[in-house]
Amino acid sequence: MANSTNTPPASDYNGGEYCAEGYPSKTEDVTSALPEGYQYVDANKLDYLETNPEIKTLGKGYGYAKYYTEPASHVFSVWTVTHNGRVSDGAKTKAACITCKSPQYSNLVDMEGAEVHARPFNDVVGEIDENISCASCHANTPMKDGKVYLEVDRAEWVRSMGADAGNTIEGEVCGQCHCDYSMAPGTSIPTSPYDNGRVDMVPEKALQWYDDHEFVDWTYASTGAKMLAIRHAEYEFIYGGDNDILPMGSHMQNLGYDCGDCHMATTTAEDGTVYASHEWISPLDNKELIDRDCSSCHADIVAEVRAIQNEIDPATTVLGQRCEQFIKNLEIKVATEQDDAANPGTKVLKLDEEFATSNGIDATTLARLQWLQRASCYYWNLAAAENSEGAHNPTYYKYCLDKGNELLDEGDKLLGMSSAA
Repeated sequence: MANSTNTPPASDYNGGEYCAEGYPSKTEDVTSALPEGYQYVDANKLDYLETNPEIKTLGKGYGYAKYYTEPASHVFSVWTVTHNGRVSDGAKTKAACITCKSPQYSNLVDMEGAEVHARPFNDVVGEIDENISCASCHANTPMKDGKVYLEVDRAEWVRSMGADAGNTIEGEVCGQCHCDYSMAPGTSIPTSPYDNGRVDMVPEKALQWYDDHEFVDWTYASTGAKMLAIRHAEYEFIYGGDNDILPMGSHMQNLGYDCGDCHMATTTAEDGTVYASHEWISPLDNKELIDRDCSSCHADIVAEVRAIQNEIDPATTVLGQRCEQFIKNLEIKVATEQDDAANPGTKVLKLDEEFATSNGIDATTLARLQWLQRASCYYWNLAAAENSEGAHNPTYYKYCLDKGNELLDEGDKLLGMSSAA
């Protein structure tokens, strides 16, 4: 229950105009709209659309350009998915958005089949009232044969990781949700781009998989680029790689540590019982852990991590700003103002292939520029959405940023315009 102090942001966002149908609007008192028994505590969440306004351009036409804040605790998972601003139309949005929000959803999939993912969000979310809970990792069987029992809840993650015998269940139960995935065309099944487990967890391998299987989260109206929205790929950054393209595993993982060693450190109850804490916090906020475990290798782990983040987080922002400028440059060459069918009487920028041709951009070059937008934004998004700001694996982070910048350099040459932030 200590997790309940990490509440969603107490702002108009929680009841924003884009909320799913049937949930609070901006005019309602959203600060009292939490589930019964909960009160706002940690209400000062960052609004990333304010701190990083380039996101509005990078995600234009998709949900995260409408709503993007610091996350709240697992105990608010169902409440958050129904009250945030990404679900613009709960009749059109698919139920797949609920996948990692409740073990009840997995039960529905088990009982009714994968067709549940393609059902309308509004038709399914009303059947869900349990947030991320014990069952998400323990399948309602906390102990078995005298040991703590862990079980992966999400079927697609089992498929994705089953080929890799080197996985640890302690990491997988976290990774089943703390990973990247996209909704399969036609079925909306949340699908991971990994057919061979950890060895496929290299950015360009995943991107190639998405390309080969024609995954598209949305099409960027003004450029025609087929875009991907990257989810929180913490597992990939900690465990992924193949030793040829990118080293396998983070430093800590290679030393034998799993997610829980840092985020669910052992503690001792008053009666002497030693147990894993289920208050999910940053290890930098756990003084007992730092003094007991980290200090044996690190003189000042907090300062070391902050130094990594102070280097990588600004570099991630710079890449995002370059991606934004590249999109604006591309629009200058390929887009014209056209009637907006959804809002009669108004104009919007849309792809105009004849106009592109008149600017010397033939079909082959246009296709390459569109892919460069998709790919460079993919590398930015993979880093930006990972949440540790470089702490989990600086090598993986820098690799993503370097690849994104390389692609933008190519795009700049094709356009004859600079995207320098």
